Amino acid sequence: MDRLFTEEERRLLARYVTDTDGDIFAVSGLEGIVGAIYARYSRAPGGFRETLLKEFIREERLDAKRAQDLIERVLIAFGDDSVGELEGAHMSFENISILATKEIEDRRIGGSPIEQSTRYVFYDQRDQKGCFRYYRDPEVMESDHATEYVATMDFIFGTYCDLIEPMQEYYRGLKPLATAAYDIDGDGETERLRDLRDSADIKAFRRTYKTDIRTRACDTLRYLLPIATRTNVGVFGNGRFFQNVLSHCYSHPLPEVRAIAERGHAQLDAVMPRYVKRARPLDYVIRNRARMVRLAAELFRDVRPEQEEPLVLLDRGEDTLAARLAGGAPDAAALRRAHQDEADCLTISLMLYPYLTHPLRQIRRTIRVWDEIMRRRVIETYVGERQTRRDRPGRAFEGGYPYTFDLLTDFGTYKDLMRHRMSTQLRQRFTPLLGFSLPPDLKEAGFADRAEACRDRAMALYRRLTPDFPEAASYATLHGSLVRWVMGINDRSLHHLIELRTTPQGHPSYRQVAQAMYRAVKERSPWRAEVMRFTDHDDYSWSRAASEARQRAKERELDSVSGAS
Repeated sequence: MDRLFTEEERRLLARYVTDTDGDIFAVSGLEGIVGAIYARYSRAPGGFRETLLKEFIREERLDAKRAQDLIERVLIAFGDDSVGELEGAHMSFENISILATKEIEDRRIGGSPIEQSTRYVFYDQRDQKGCFRYYRDPEVMESDHATEYVATMDFIFGTYCDLIEPMQEYYRGLKPLATAAYDIDGDGETERLRDLRDSADIKAFRRTYKTDIRTRACDTLRYLLPIATRTNVGVFGNGRFFQNVLSHCYSHPLPEVRAIAERGHAQLDAVMPRYVKRARPLDYVIRNRARMVRLAAELFRDVRPEQEEPLVLLDRGEDTLAARLAGGAPDAAALRRAHQDEADCLTISLMLYPYLTHPLRQIRRTIRVWDEIMRRRVIETYVGERQTRRDRPGRAFEGGYPYTFDLLTDFGTYKDLMRHRMSTQLRQRFTPLLGFSLPPDLKEAGFADRAEACRDRAMALYRRLTPDFPEAASYATLHGSLVRWVMGINDRSLHHLIELRTTPQGHPSYRQVAQAMYRAVKERSPWRAEVMRFTDHDDYSWSRAASEARQRAKERELDSVSGAS
């Protein structure tokens, strides 16, 4: 403890700390200024409580002006960004497109998002005007494409809504209530409805069955939802995180995302104004993006994208290295140069990747035969004209992980797996033109033609919008549309991803991707795969039935505890 406090000081401190005397305590009731106190505390001889009393409380009241002045001095005058990590806020971004949520969630460090789930919620609601919940880009709606945009989205949403009850009926046929079995009481044994006598158990069983059928239908029908669908995302983040999110969104080519920055900035100004003060459009990012779009189109104008496997674990260039070093034992210097050249090819490939539609392996193979002048064009364009240290080049410089996966997955799978933040991810533009993953159950239920009609309408809309609105055209991407994206990841993070994403309650599509990742690791290094001993390799037709039943058992236990109390 820093010093002994008087009774009066303890009374004041009790409003803000959980323990006025001990050496370990939590802080509360200081939202908006706690970062300033910690910033001062880091350079003060006393502890947090002493600093609070001495420098931030005047006449038994918090001196908010003192706190804000200190934040201003530290953040603005000295540029101590780490102070921005000491203050946090909860923000809700509601009725924004699913596409826009990715621009928020993809800012990995310092934020924790949670998004309304297409696996649990039916998007059959309409707004106050009777319209389906999808985003209407203002520029598109003022163009000649507006009528077709609305007609296409209404057709897709109408199809989605029309199939909600038929698909639930289809699943009720596969799993009738009378034959369903769940471990409702948590004793390790499944029971059927006819075996239950307790009214609470019967109610829990029926609730579990209803949720089981509903979520199975959600899992299937979400393939038809476009990423223009309006949804909600809640985020807890620190000041630095929100400042980065706002700056990124301000610099985005989509009007919706820029509007989110403006509205979000106004709300954050009410709770942590000094921490987001520097958020602004980043001219460096805007210029570089535009230049890279033009350069990538020029350099790959005559390179047709190749067909590639849905999941490729990129090799480390072993074959190329062997060919270059053939003809005798290389010396260490030659080996270093060869390895560095492979590393350079990968980095340059990642620079181009987001602006192309080609597989990463094809891009790398193309760059290998380029001369130094061609490579330098890409590097200089990507890095751009840096004026300050805050003009930071993009994530291509994060390449070089032990594992680099080039993935072609449906959007829904991408949406679930991109949440793993201990990795580097780059994606290409969302588009319905790379293919569509048709859920087998829609086909078995007899609705393949209706799903394919949605796919065809989405593709036609995308092609129509692209010449005039290349960015907004992405709103026509469906959850079943294929997305090309790359993930660089290390062993420990990959272990976590694979073991988590192969659990029985996971969506079948991302379970298959995680299982394929495991097989790729096992082929390269069997002992590393052995470490991932909790990988589940089985398939489950009713993946979440058991987890729903466990939830009922937990609720039963909580009810019994609260009843006893």
